[in-house]
Amino acid sequence: MRRRRFFVLALGVMAAGGCGGTGRSGAVLSSRLTVVASAPRGQGWDRAARALAAALEGDGLVGAVEVSDQSGTGAASLAAFTAARGPFAREGRVLVTGMPVTADAESADVASVMEATTPLARLAGEWAALVVPAGSLLGTFEDFAAVLRRNPAELVVGGRLEGGSDHVLYGMIGKCLGVDVRLLEYAGYSTGAEGVEALREGRVAALLGAARSFLPEISAGRVRPLVVSSGERIDGIDAPTLKEREVRLEYADWCGVLGPRDMSPADRGEAVALCERIDASPRWRAVCAVNGWNRACLSGDDFRHWLVAETRRSRGVLNELGLPNTSDTSCWGSCVGRH
Repeated sequence: MRRRRFFVLALGVMAAGGCGGTGRSGAVLSSRLTVVASAPRGQGWDRAARALAAALEGDGLVGAVEVSDQSGTGAASLAAFTAARGPFAREGRVLVTGMPVTADAESADVASVMEATTPLARLAGEWAALVVPAGSLLGTFEDFAAVLRRNPAELVVGGRLEGGSDHVLYGMIGKCLGVDVRLLEYAGYSTGAEGVEALREGRVAALLGAARSFLPEISAGRVRPLVVSSGERIDGIDAPTLKEREVRLEYADWCGVLGPRDMSPADRGEAVALCERIDASPRWRAVCAVNGWNRACLSGDDFRHWLVAETRRSRGVLNELGLPNTSDTSCWGSCVGRH
């Protein structure tokens, strides 16, 4: 049988390098900048928003920075950000967000991220891991895959909120294994701690989440990783990549910066340059290293084109999971190499 492959590169190539030189002015962008985090304080990419704000102030790139948290759904955060008006050059406003907001906007059938904002730059991302309790009968990813192929509804897999990056990744894994994605059982939790508790109590058979967030549980011997979603193995996590297990899939949640929808070309250019300078900031790089975020800077039109393609891919999986009010899809067939 001809081998069929499905590539989902949520961060493209997760290169260690940044965006490179901007070739633009190094002047302060605005006297005041509000960084809007599309998550409650301490959750999601809120930490990245605060780290970004600290780098902006610490490096003197902006006169004053304020972080504003948006509670509620990703679609609500997007709507609140879009509603804000005002001259960007005098008092700028940017949204720090990621895949969950993109997916939520698609599921809620409201204006997409592309329609509601001006994409500025992708800055970083997180690889995921699939873990099971230490005593699980699922010894390997092959065992996990065999159960899904036999009965997709037999295993309940947990992760972050429904429709988010973990849920989409599970859908992609199911597609790659050739199972009916509509039958997959998924339980979403608002925090990683809630997901780990569900795993310990046996309410879920396996758990998806940011790979490095599982390091304490792995080190303590309480959970065992089956596979990681990165292109290469992750230091400190003794688990193969999906590709090593013949699943042609590479996926990560991403963190990006979006501007108001009606930015002038000059404001957009300066805002993109600012994002590129953030990527080059030693403060930002140090925070990324501490948190295990992979720097993956992609700016300007390159980011915009990537975001269009990534939104289309996510929409296809969400549709098959039965979440959005959309009908198109972006992938058919199996991603698993068959010989």
